Amino acid sequence: MKRVILLLLLIVFGVFVYYAAFRQMVIYPLLLPLLVLIIIYYVTTSVVTRKMIEKVRGDGAFFFQRCSMIVKDGTELLGGALAVTGTEIVFYSRKSEKGGVKPSWSCFTSAVEGYTMKKVDDHHPGLSLSIAGENKPVLFTSREFQKNEKEFRKALGWPEEEPNKE
Repeated sequence: MKRVILLLLLIVFGVFVYYAAFRQMVIYPLLLPLLVLIIIYYVTTSVVTRKMIEKVRGDGAFFFQRCSMIVKDGTELLGGALAVTGTEIVFYSRKSEKGGVKPSWSCFTSAVEGYTMKKVDDHHPGLSLSIAGENKPVLFTSREFQKNEKEFRKALGWPEEEPNKE
């Protein structure tokens, strides 16, 4: 399915360029199919929903955050979602276009030494996890982590941070 979408995207783009360069025709109607194909490609390769994870896990008792994981070499974002329970943290990514997901990364919550909510690369705010035994932090990007920090701490089983009273 992914290859078919990419092929259609290439064909429509080629027609778009051909008419834009060699024909005196209005090319705006070709923009809509290009946009639709790009959206379909994004949804079928990157979007992971809570329902998909519940189907794989068999339960719905977890903290859910849609995000992207920065792969170890720092050059690629892997789209997916983070599921956090009291015992484990699992990052799920798309397995197929038909709605399947697979765990791409996981660790036990007891291995988490700490976390920071910061800018994790040049362009993305997110979450940096310090894992015991790892020399590099594991990085996730999402603007929503800052808003959901209380729920994230609760899912890890950590107490709420108390404000400094000085």
